Amino acid sequence: MEEAGVETRGAGARTAGQRPAPADTVVTEGQAPGFFAGLGQTFTRGVVAGLFAGLLFLLSQMGWAVENLDKPAIAPLLDMSTVFSRDELPAATPENAIIGLVTHLSLSMFFGIGFTMLVPLLRNTALLLLGGLAFGLVLYVVNIQLLGRTVFEWFTNPNGPPQIAEIFFHAEFGLLLVPFFIGAAQRVRAPAA
Repeated sequence: MEEAGVETRGAGARTAGQRPAPADTVVTEGQAPGFFAGLGQTFTRGVVAGLFAGLLFLLSQMGWAVENLDKPAIAPLLDMSTVFSRDELPAATPENAIIGLVTHLSLSMFFGIGFTMLVPLLRNTALLLLGGLAFGLVLYVVNIQLLGRTVFEWFTNPNGPPQIAEIFFHAEFGLLLVPFFIGAAQRVRAPAA
């Protein structure tokens, strides 16, 4: 018999009348696996996936700014800072660079967590890839086209971020989330014992 508070792993961890917990779900004695079992791990996976995808997204934007727009690499962070400064044009200040970075990384984590809510619907790798691509494109439509036309006008300003590139960057973000969830999609597909 296990002591109270000792964690157990495995598909056999259950209480009477409930399905076994997924193999990677940690269930503490006295805790019934169910809807909230593994929620912390799921959110953690979303945060890590969002940070990873968001940083590569940002690097792509920075490279694009330097190579194709003749702007400094910091330009995407200054663009993001307009969310809080409400300035019509981004101002190149250290404060705005920090605001842009914090905003970008926070949104990346939030969107990574949001993607975790779709994973149970995406039951194989092909659907996960399509879901990631669709998720990134929906982020583009909502964040750039809808909010950019109504609240954050710099994002649709002709002098602002290039729209074709933004479509690519957002699709890239969604696809970069996928590797973090391939195993989760396969567990969802596995039959319950």
